[in-house]
Amino acid sequence: MGLATSRSVGLLSEVAVLSPIRKGRVPGERRTYEERARTLIATIENRVQQGVPHELDAVTTIHFGEIIVIRPEQYLVFSKVDGVAYKDPPDGEQPAPIDDYCVAGGTAPPKPEFRSFLLTIVFFDGDLHTYFKDIAVFTNTRFDQVFQNCEDYPAGGAQDFEGFWNWIRRYQMPVDLFWPRYPNLSAPRIQQLAAFKRCFDAFVARVRPAEGAPVKGLDALFDEFLRKNEEYAQNFPSPGGVYERPPG
Repeated sequence: MGLATSRSVGLLSEVAVLSPIRKGRVPGERRTYEERARTLIATIENRVQQGVPHELDAVTTIHFGEIIVIRPEQYLVFSKVDGVAYKDPPDGEQPAPIDDYCVAGGTAPPKPEFRSFLLTIVFFDGDLHTYFKDIAVFTNTRFDQVFQNCEDYPAGGAQDFEGFWNWIRRYQMPVDLFWPRYPNLSAPRIQQLAAFKRCFDAFVARVRPAEGAPVKGLDALFDEFLRKNEEYAQNFPSPGGVYERPPG
């Protein structure tokens, strides 16, 4: 089976990475690798919910991203594996045990080992290689700390770009459906249009107040509005491209 490839529609691309979490406890800690990964992810999630800037804000081509911890009792539902506790089993059912058997010589077969995984899904502008170059350049060590809980993650983290890129490609998953709602709008362009709409609403409220007569001198006010909302692209689309307003 060959390496997975990212799907693209219009300006947008996707990537899905399913990486196995390391087994056991972190050396010198009571936590398992899975527990440490959850703590680090929760820290980023809390910053997102509170509107506090975080490291991924620097990668302005990202439209959407999520990280999901997937445990065996979730992905083995209906697998009928002995000893697996279902999560919220339907109608209180429990998995039927597999048939017990012994191989020749009377030795019992080894019990299967199941792993937890990190599933990372991102929608972004541009191509896959450029996106991960941006990740390597603009994110800090907290990004690496999350994935250092996974098998084979390079010791040098994203700064070891060759090792990082090979790790991504090894665990990248093929996506069967990729459907962006606005495939021809980049992330910075969406932010620009949202800012323009806010400014335009404020302009309309100024020149056409709900109560009172319309403001005179509309041409001059409109010219002022255009000047304040003129924007240009800098370092766009990557790396770290943004739309900025000229000074004054």
